[in-house]
Amino acid sequence: MNSEERIHPFFHEHRSSYLEILQNSLLKESTLIKFTKDRGFSVSGVVAGDPSIYSTRGWLEADNANTDKLKLYHPFRLYPLHVGGELSKLNITPLSSLNRDSLKEAFPQICDHLPPINFIREQFEHANLVATLAILLEPIFWPKITSRISYPAPLTEEEHTEKLKSYKEKVLHLVSMLDPSKWYQYHQKLRIEAAKMDDNNDLYILLRLSPWSKMKNIKDQIGGALWLRLIAEVIRRAFMDVHSVEWPEEDEAFGKWSLGAREKHYGTKFPTDDTLIAKQYLAFEFGLHTGSTACWYLEGETEFSAASYCLPGAASGGIELINVKGALGRENPSTPLRIEDCLAKDAALKRFSFISFDGDVSSNVKFFKAQASRGNIVGYVNCNSPDFEFDNFTIDELVEVAARLDENEGGDTQDLRNYDWSGVKSGKEFETRYKSLSKIGQRGLKGQRWGEALAQYAWENSMVQINGRKRPFFETLNVILRSRRVKYDYQRDNFYICPETFEIKAFNS
Repeated sequence: MNSEERIHPFFHEHRSSYLEILQNSLLKESTLIKFTKDRGFSVSGVVAGDPSIYSTRGWLEADNANTDKLKLYHPFRLYPLHVGGELSKLNITPLSSLNRDSLKEAFPQICDHLPPINFIREQFEHANLVATLAILLEPIFWPKITSRISYPAPLTEEEHTEKLKSYKEKVLHLVSMLDPSKWYQYHQKLRIEAAKMDDNNDLYILLRLSPWSKMKNIKDQIGGALWLRLIAEVIRRAFMDVHSVEWPEEDEAFGKWSLGAREKHYGTKFPTDDTLIAKQYLAFEFGLHTGSTACWYLEGETEFSAASYCLPGAASGGIELINVKGALGRENPSTPLRIEDCLAKDAALKRFSFISFDGDVSSNVKFFKAQASRGNIVGYVNCNSPDFEFDNFTIDELVEVAARLDENEGGDTQDLRNYDWSGVKSGKEFETRYKSLSKIGQRGLKGQRWGEALAQYAWENSMVQINGRKRPFFETLNVILRSRRVKYDYQRDNFYICPETFEIKAFNS
């Protein structure tokens, strides 16, 4: 008796032990037929059907112990039913039935081209052997795959654990006697059969990492391919544990990943094992982010209000706006908001860091240059020169926005519009002159009202260039929006922020 021939006798010998700890309920024939049909497989019958035909031929046995009154089958038996159904199909196109005379004449030739019965039986038995081993392994590895465990009613958790331990030793000993190279071929065939039904690799990984309550209800061909891959995974995990082999995961069927490509795509070579890592990458691929993917640090209420005006739904889009007013220049342990700690947290969460600050404070420039030189910023830095107002607007535009604010409140703006502003070079100086000229604006131009007014004006005049370039505020905004389709690891590993100019540069440039 070769090692494969031991599987069925082992199953019969240890069936009672298996039935005490199985994770999937056994199905009566009508339920198995419906279950298989619902998952896109070719199977016939309602109350009885293909399983009975295979059983009559002696190809298929029930999985319960007492079959006198009722035969029950494990869901994994869908695999031999699938193989038998595919080999027994008549290879004719549906529209052939429109030409009845030709169809009648062609039937003898069609029958001549059908696979021999012995070949169908042989392939069915191979598939049934695979299903039997998978069923034996199911109590051991199904909880790992589904993140859930079922305790049959008569057993306590402690009793179940003890029985599983004893059962596991026996089953894995059986696996130790099986040829890994031969079972790799069985595993490969399962992967290929699944891919023929549905070759959406990313979708499978997404479903595989979903809760079992969602996974189990997937139907049609996607559901059928899912179950074939789950059978394959049960087998792979057993041979991986016992023989220390490394087989491809079940989403891999046709083609081959280039070196390092799988890790870049899923964050790991084995997404079904490193699920926490893979989920982040899949969430990115499918646009399913639930947390922030970027933090935009803005210096002061004016710029923060401008950003909030342009991105009213920032949080729902995965962008977190943070006003760092008062935090810059005070990087000591007692500061409530420490920028360096925020950047470290962004890196830990693989979240982009976007920074907008005024360059008229040398200590701030020095601080961010130091952060860039240490590689602590993965994202974008906008250093306003000298400040937000004068880096993004001309003096005439600032006067226009300030005058409109006064006019909206009924103020006289003649002095504002007629004043010679040519010598004003900074936001602070502009505010000082404004307060002296405005009839109603002695409160100044800082805060939400001023920031929103500037943003509204810039939005209405978005094509205007300042010093031959797009407004830096809009440049930063565009980079942030584009970042939602950029992988953090790719950006971190291929680009850096130049500490001197704050430009983004490639490492190999």
